[in-house]
Amino acid sequence: MFQVKTRVDYGLIIMLELAANGNSPLSLTGLAKRLKVTSAYLIQISQPLTKAGLIKSREGTKGGYTLAKPAGKISLLAIFEALEGGIQRRCISLNGKCPNAKDCKARGPWDIVLDDIKSALNKRSLASLVGKKL
Repeated sequence: MFQVKTRVDYGLIIMLELAANGNSPLSLTGLAKRLKVTSAYLIQISQPLTKAGLIKSREGTKGGYTLAKPAGKISLLAIFEALEGGIQRRCISLNGKCPNAKDCKARGPWDIVLDDIKSALNKRSLASLVGKKL
């Protein structure tokens, strides 16, 4: 079912920090120290965010990461999809095949709920969360 993994949590934290930092590049090394995680872990998380066009990096002494577009144009769904590939329903199965797949009574209701979750995440922008005490 729907699950927010730790990498998505840290991805959101990276994105919120970048949004709060404006156009000034942010070092993931410094952020990693504040969050008490390795910089290698944050860099690993930043790669799919960069590939999705959500953040960009600049090298050099004044380098670091910034948002690739305004925070108001970045949805939480885009962040989730960049890091997890999307929101999907996982069926309970035996040996990879569900004996009830054709007549599954849970598929329809869960698909409706997952569509609601996707819609809510798509409506919520990164900008709407910056500076909020959550």
